[in-house]
Amino acid sequence: MKVALENDFRRGLSGTRNWDLVGWVFAVMNLIFLICAVGLGCFLLVESVPVVRSEGLGFWLGENWWVGETFGALPMICGSLIVTGLAVILVLPVALSGALFTSEYLLPSFRRRVKGVMELLAGVPGIIYGLLGVSFLTVGIKDVLNLLDGNTLFTAGCLLAIMILPTVLTLSEDALRSVPAEFHEAAEGLGLTKLQTAWRVVLPQSLPGIAGAILLGVGRAMGETIAVMLVVGSLDRVPGFNFFVSGQTIPSKLGREAAEALGSGLHWSALMGLGLTLFLVVAILTFCGNIFIRRSSQ
Repeated sequence: MKVALENDFRRGLSGTRNWDLVGWVFAVMNLIFLICAVGLGCFLLVESVPVVRSEGLGFWLGENWWVGETFGALPMICGSLIVTGLAVILVLPVALSGALFTSEYLLPSFRRRVKGVMELLAGVPGIIYGLLGVSFLTVGIKDVLNLLDGNTLFTAGCLLAIMILPTVLTLSEDALRSVPAEFHEAAEGLGLTKLQTAWRVVLPQSLPGIAGAILLGVGRAMGETIAVMLVVGSLDRVPGFNFFVSGQTIPSKLGREAAEALGSGLHWSALMGLGLTLFLVVAILTFCGNIFIRRSSQ
């Protein structure tokens, strides 16, 4: 008996040391990631100082982007907001209904398969979606809406909606599944149907996690470069309320001009200013999304 207790005690100490080692490894990795993120933000900030000194607030509010003369980022900012907003509006009904159906109606074996497929689709490179968008989406929208050119902000929004659908659906399904079983049992005891339970009980309880899923999807949508660049048309103009015209987003602008602007003074600084704007927006969205998901899991 004494020997057995001593062996259990030694195994417990060994397990504790292993967990301490794992904790230290994760702490070091988190510190490295934090240093990289802060370093990247500082680099973008330092590189964008010249254009801010030259243009002031006109850099973010100006509508004209003429290399060597003036740099106004408003067309790219408006394009990014429009494309991302369209993607969210288009993806929300499909993602939420799919998440509710997957979490409440599918058998566990089918649910795991559906989630596996969604996670695979979430990992598909953006260039693949971009090529499919150029081949099918631009042509289809051009023919259906009778447009002169299918490369529009609406096309980019539709493509981004397809790209972020797996991410929003899987994270929303996780949030719905995290609702305790006691809520289901109480609702069934009160005589609610499965649909009423899902709509009136499960969905309100999981709203923080769903909000986090949407914010993370928006963060990915705002940072997408190649796929959007292939279908957005890339014209530097403020589109107003017309979504069926060519436009420009911050990532597509960076993708098109970064290589030729390297080392060219104010032009490079202006692109770094765009990068800093995008970096801050995506960082805020990702941070808020993680907070909502953590609150939902708790």
